[in-house]
Amino acid sequence: MKTISVGKAMDMMALWPALVNTLAVLATVAVVSTGATRWMLVAPLVPLAIIVWRQRRTVLRVPRGVGGLGRYLTARFILIAAAGAQLFVASEFQALETVAFVLAVVALAAEPVVRSGNGIAVPYASNFPDHEPRNRAVFPYGWMFPLNLLGLLALVLTGLAAIPLLAAAVTLSSVSIVLALLAFSDIGRRIQTRRRFQANLEERLKEIGPRFYLYWNAPPRSAFQVTMWLPYLERLDVPFVLVVRTVPNFRQLEAATEHPVLLRRSIADLDALIVPSVRGVFYVNNAMRNNHMVRYSSLTHIQLLHGESDKPASATPIIRMYDRDFVAGQAAIDRFDKFGVSMHRDIFRIVGRPQVEVVEEERGPIGMLEEQSVLYAPTWLGLQAETNYSSLLAGPEIVRGLIDRGCRVIFRPHPYSRQDRGLRQACAEIQRLLEIDTESTGHEHLHGDIAEQEMSVMDCFNVADAMISDVSGMVGDFLHSGKPLAMVSPRTGARNFVEEFPMARAAYVLEVVGSSPVNLQATLDALMKTDPLREERQRWATYYLGNIPRENYVERFVQTARKELGLDC
Repeated sequence: MKTISVGKAMDMMALWPALVNTLAVLATVAVVSTGATRWMLVAPLVPLAIIVWRQRRTVLRVPRGVGGLGRYLTARFILIAAAGAQLFVASEFQALETVAFVLAVVALAAEPVVRSGNGIAVPYASNFPDHEPRNRAVFPYGWMFPLNLLGLLALVLTGLAAIPLLAAAVTLSSVSIVLALLAFSDIGRRIQTRRRFQANLEERLKEIGPRFYLYWNAPPRSAFQVTMWLPYLERLDVPFVLVVRTVPNFRQLEAATEHPVLLRRSIADLDALIVPSVRGVFYVNNAMRNNHMVRYSSLTHIQLLHGESDKPASATPIIRMYDRDFVAGQAAIDRFDKFGVSMHRDIFRIVGRPQVEVVEEERGPIGMLEEQSVLYAPTWLGLQAETNYSSLLAGPEIVRGLIDRGCRVIFRPHPYSRQDRGLRQACAEIQRLLEIDTESTGHEHLHGDIAEQEMSVMDCFNVADAMISDVSGMVGDFLHSGKPLAMVSPRTGARNFVEEFPMARAAYVLEVVGSSPVNLQATLDALMKTDPLREERQRWATYYLGNIPRENYVERFVQTARKELGLDC
């Protein structure tokens, strides 16, 4: 069972706001009951200090978007009251004080309104011809948050130097209010522009004439699911539009492509997409919201997925809701039978994995290479315990074994790996090992942003002479290279692992118990020296990637997609 830290538990139960609110009330009571003594200034500073500490990442960097607007709002209102109580008890509540406190209250009250307005003024479209969208604020509204915090601090400390601190509070609150007014104006223009675009959306789509949509809904850091398919969808040589359901997804694709991108947040928003030119929809995952789009029965719905493996997730009954399932090879079809999922055979189309067209063949038998490079590409935890096939906890030991053999390591973990604390620490330890080895030996290991951002998965394949991976779609793609590979079995012995995951028959199985590899040296000998499975891998490559000529590998996908969409009619 996954443990939850104390800090995480406090966040989940909203204990931090409750604590800060309580301290703010106690500070106000203390000021009123004991009088405005100098030492009593400490009481309001305690909850204010906690707010600053909790929001330190927001406060200490240039604001992005709405920043911390609306955070700890109740406590900050109470602290304004505490500061006012200090002055009232000291009989110093004059005109300047009144102005300072009124402005502070107005500035603070504007925060949640600006935040809510920004939530209404969501992005809506990008890359549409003859349209200049208003998808972003003209300035970061979040500047109001640090200004209001500083103004509150000045009010709390007025007992030290009333006139200058009150003047500072008036100035800071005034600037914050001006920013709020500018934000309201900008929000209004953004909403108006979006509404005008929405009113004419069907006409705009008819002008573009999209023949299909690529529909996508996914967690953060998942844009790779879409970008891996864009070059091959472009080869269909017809207009298309990308449709997303959330603002984060929109931001990801807006930055990743020049194709038109539409944000459709509600089910009703999807109705406007059904224009005469559209023949079908492509999907790259099995997101729950896919069924919102599949309900349009006049379109052909085609599942592509973003990778295939022997995991149960690649043979889910959910696939039945699509009209077609494009698979790489016969292995993907047989997988449904293996997991007891009955499927109508006409749903499948074997199209290969177009992405592997750029995968280069081996330089030669690995045992004959003077310098060897090995790609270590572990997967993540998965969504349930039974789908956790990650070897990352044993990753440091695996990488040490590679370093000891003097090879160059390319380290590319799954993009979701750093969502888990334990896997995040393993990634950091592996990178430290590689950095230390680079300093001592000069080996140019590839890791971090270079291997995970600047290089694609296929780039990593091409600079490697062998790969160590887990149960993931990368294994099937790597088979196209003909290079040796090893798969890590994190829970069972090699025999059971091969029975459960037939793809392992083309690999050398590295057994792991906990965080310790069991047969590391023997596996590395087979992987990097003798390579007895060299001929066997070709047979499995055909089974998993289709019996498709290498020289025109992508044409199978292009021709099949055009046929299913009726583009050649």
